[in-house]
Amino acid sequence: MHYLLSTLAAGWLIAPAPVLGRSIGIRSGSTTLCATNGRQVTQNDSSIWPWQTYKSSNITPPYLTINRTGENLAPGLLFIGQENDEDTGVKQVSPFILTDDNELVWGGPEGDSSDFRQQYWGDQSVITFWVGTGKAAYGADVGRGWGKVQIYDDQYKLIKTVCPQLNLTMPTGTTTDCDADVHESFITEDNTILVTAYNTSQADLTSLGGSKDGWVYDSLAVEIDLATNEPVFVWSPLAHLDINATHAEFSGSSQTAPFDWFHINSIQKWNDHYLINSRHLWRTYLVNRQGEIIWYIDGENGGTFGSLPNNVTFSWQHMARLRNVSSTQALISWFANDLNTGTSTVPSKGLTLRLTFPPSPEHPPELVTNFYDHQYPVSSAAEGSFFPLPNGNALMGYGSEPYIKEYGPLGDVRWSAQFAGYNLGQSYRSYKQEWHATPSTRPSLVVSKATAKDDLEQCAGKSSSLRGHVSWNGATDVEQYRVYAGSDKNSLKLLGEFEKKGFETKFSLPNRIKVVEVAAIQAGKIIRKSGVVHV
Repeated sequence: MHYLLSTLAAGWLIAPAPVLGRSIGIRSGSTTLCATNGRQVTQNDSSIWPWQTYKSSNITPPYLTINRTGENLAPGLLFIGQENDEDTGVKQVSPFILTDDNELVWGGPEGDSSDFRQQYWGDQSVITFWVGTGKAAYGADVGRGWGKVQIYDDQYKLIKTVCPQLNLTMPTGTTTDCDADVHESFITEDNTILVTAYNTSQADLTSLGGSKDGWVYDSLAVEIDLATNEPVFVWSPLAHLDINATHAEFSGSSQTAPFDWFHINSIQKWNDHYLINSRHLWRTYLVNRQGEIIWYIDGENGGTFGSLPNNVTFSWQHMARLRNVSSTQALISWFANDLNTGTSTVPSKGLTLRLTFPPSPEHPPELVTNFYDHQYPVSSAAEGSFFPLPNGNALMGYGSEPYIKEYGPLGDVRWSAQFAGYNLGQSYRSYKQEWHATPSTRPSLVVSKATAKDDLEQCAGKSSSLRGHVSWNGATDVEQYRVYAGSDKNSLKLLGEFEKKGFETKFSLPNRIKVVEVAAIQAGKIIRKSGVVHV
């Protein structure tokens, strides 16, 4: 069963009750202006999920269908890299930052993106995402990409582009300018970034019934020095593992359609080692800097660690992560897809095991979490994320299915959202993270005539037939706006102020003003002003 949005109609206005104030003329002083949330939600195309619109911005984020229980949620903002599954499905393909109560915070550049998240580059809080050719779950070459990772600072300025040049070959037989794959872009404490990359290579496929000179994807784990842009570590599964360990179905291969036997989709650095996940082998490996495999855990039999807990397996998994690591124990978690086809109804899970070191069958893994929504299970054949949160909750993004859910520490679903129609939208991973930013741009201000039966009419009164609409794409900590108005830009005086009411705030203005300017207020101080708008 999937959540349905059945109450929307074209042009439905979503706005809380306006803040009551009184209509005023131009004078010095501070008066509370009438204000309300300025967003609208529209759905005029049955193939596109409902989206939010604004007067002061052309960004069109999804309007999430949200269910919540009222139990405590983790603080933070939602990071999704929204994409279509097909030609249509969502209004805007972009990375988005949203609140968990459906307010837009930032809409990024339009176009395909992957692994959109907040990270730390040294002491600097940044956001990162992949852009390029190819997509994580659809397109001409399903499941891979060739491109670059972009790093933005807390003013949304592009400060670094990571463009690995590894001389890799695409199935077309050509090379690309940048070789980073869609799956991983993990900044380490060593001023490096971990990326996945796919190379078209020849290999002996006779053990699978193929030719001796068949074609495969060699999916690489790569570490790039952020200071020099040079690779400092490259690990090839083809050089260390047998191809016939794969669970992927072999049906032949060619240079233009290589066999993806390993399919790397996550890397994590731990001390001087690398945790590397293989979707198609159902295994996660720990590898040292020399490329030697130290241990592996297998979704069927446990691998180096011995048998898995009773009734626990994992397969086709994503986002392997180690946590709480000590010399004797660690937690390891995955988004366990447990399916590789859209026709399966096996629920995908957030799986966590406790590992004992050194690995031994005498101390097998212990089950810690095996989360899924028992009432509304989701089966995701591709992509996905399982992201533990600071308060003990966990966020699950369902990858190729357009759902996000926050679970409590015991596995209860406390919050869930849908951002596209079933099988019509996706976000490779979803995160909930703390992020504070002050954009380098100005707040955006638009002034328009009030419409009939305007939602501020009763509050503003007859002396106010103008409405201001203000937003500031990416601002996270603005509390209020102050409004300055006058007959020209040289006569601007403080007209009043109002609380921020969402991404866009709509507010009342008196009839006889000629110019308007708005200032964003944070911690009681003016942070930045809009341009002066002539009415």
